[in-house]
Amino acid sequence: MSTHRPSTARAQLVAALTEEILQSNELTAFPIASEHQLCRRFDISRVTVRLALSDLENRGLIYRKHGKGTFAHGRATRVHRNIGILLRSPQSAEHRPFAELVRGTQTVMSSVKAGTLLISTPPEQWRPEKASSLAGVIVVPQDVTERDLQVLKDRNLNYLLFGETDLTGPHLFMGQRSSAQRMTEHLLQLGHRRFALLTGFDTCLDTPKRRGVYDALQAAGIDPTQVPEVSAHGKEEDIFEAAQAVLRLQPRPTAVIASDDSLGSILSFQARRQENLSVPEDLSIVSFHDWPYLNYIEPSLTTVRYEFFKAGQQAAEALNLAALTGQPVQDLKFEPCYRPGQTVGPVPGM
Repeated sequence: MSTHRPSTARAQLVAALTEEILQSNELTAFPIASEHQLCRRFDISRVTVRLALSDLENRGLIYRKHGKGTFAHGRATRVHRNIGILLRSPQSAEHRPFAELVRGTQTVMSSVKAGTLLISTPPEQWRPEKASSLAGVIVVPQDVTERDLQVLKDRNLNYLLFGETDLTGPHLFMGQRSSAQRMTEHLLQLGHRRFALLTGFDTCLDTPKRRGVYDALQAAGIDPTQVPEVSAHGKEEDIFEAAQAVLRLQPRPTAVIASDDSLGSILSFQARRQENLSVPEDLSIVSFHDWPYLNYIEPSLTTVRYEFFKAGQQAAEALNLAALTGQPVQDLKFEPCYRPGQTVGPVPGM
């Protein structure tokens, strides 16, 4: 529970009863103290007690039966609201990271008999009943504005921003920027100075990686604006064309940072089969996401795995808890996992 101390008698009672209810091991509904007993225990007025109980009822922690008393929901009978995922670009839902995020969220929500809603419309267009059905929102930042976030705040909806973004609020930090910086630093240590970026997997996912690459290059005295970037558009034929464009760059880069394994694997194929290059002897390639279906290609990609599924799970749990306790959510941080692979080596000639 939060260490924040409520400032009013009503808030103090809500916090105390919330903690007692959530720490209870009862699976089914169980009675709590009467209004009279609560007045005596906390030395407060009946009006304050009734207001506090209304707060708890609105959060789904208790219910009242006329003539029988007030009851708290047990762990198995507690009512949970849905979790929304604000994804303004519906086509992004086809990308595996977002699918994993949704899948992780759904596993938690289905276990508490609630749902996960994919929402593409801005918050100010939501009907009141949709907003009131939500415990909180996971926000994918692409095409989302500060105004959108203010609407969520005005509706008392907690939210978590997915990934690294300049938008304000608590984040799900996946480690994309730091891992891209680390991968680039490793290439620099191996003597690479001619880089290229192969992007276009997803704008939201590409941006923090690009920033990480730039961080490392600037620290090494390399102007990142002079590093060529070739962007694919998502279709397989576009990726092949983008990979070919990278290989036609003059001077040809000695290292390419691809924003997803699908881009990195096609680049590796094109380099070896079309240009007769050796990977990594002639060209080093790093990529991201460590997708299982690409684990068997040769040479194996040097890549990074992110915990998208776990992020969905923990985000749902945090937003559910915040809805029940009334406390704000905090940043959630996840450590990336590095897979060495076989596509990185020293700069040719070293």
